[in-house]
Amino acid sequence: MSALRSYRLLVTWQARRMKMFLPLGIVVQALFAFGIVAGYPLLFPSIDRTTVLYLATGGPAVSLITMGLVAVPQMVTQARTEGTLDYMRTLPVPRVVYLLADMTVWLAVVVPGVVFAVFVAALRFGLDLEISPLVVPAVLLVVLTATSVGYAMASLLPPLVAQMASQILVVFILMFSPLTFPASRLPGWLAAIHSVLPIQAMGELMRGTLASNTFPITAGAFLLLGAWCAGTFAATSVVLTRRA
Repeated sequence: MSALRSYRLLVTWQARRMKMFLPLGIVVQALFAFGIVAGYPLLFPSIDRTTVLYLATGGPAVSLITMGLVAVPQMVTQARTEGTLDYMRTLPVPRVVYLLADMTVWLAVVVPGVVFAVFVAALRFGLDLEISPLVVPAVLLVVLTATSVGYAMASLLPPLVAQMASQILVVFILMFSPLTFPASRLPGWLAAIHSVLPIQAMGELMRGTLASNTFPITAGAFLLLGAWCAGTFAATSVVLTRRA
């Protein structure tokens, strides 16, 4: 069986397996981004344009990241405990193809929420966002990196630990990650940690591509996410192969 045909069949299989979750996941992601864009401004008596842009671009970023770092580990852990991954290993398909097919399904879940969040932000704040042509590769890289990291967590950690870690990440992403505010507001030690973690780079890419007239796009953010994506993807592939 060719890799392309295996990929198509696995995408169909994964989509059918998650058919109860897919519409709910899309709605939840859209509401999640909507809450950030429409709800966070209520915390401030007045906000300037820079803060508005952070919120408008931070909503889609949080939506993408939480799906990859929170929902994916939980779903993969469930697949491990149910035996779905064990069944997948009996199929005559490369492990890399299975991972790519699964990531494609997750991409279909998160993209509608991102589009919805950008639309709501532009409508809510009356923004005329300067969207860069690099937004497509930026979104793809953010989704692939977040999903790869989530997969690595679920594959390398015991199921209970992976689920607890994903819950802790929710708080870390929402409250202590520079997605809806600049990194300069963080304590020095936390800013140093974020300089090597992928979350801040994800936010930079989303800001730089959705509001390119205000925020710069740096090659460093692309390189850092590329390194995290390649490293965690390779680690997950090795684990799945060894456990076959």
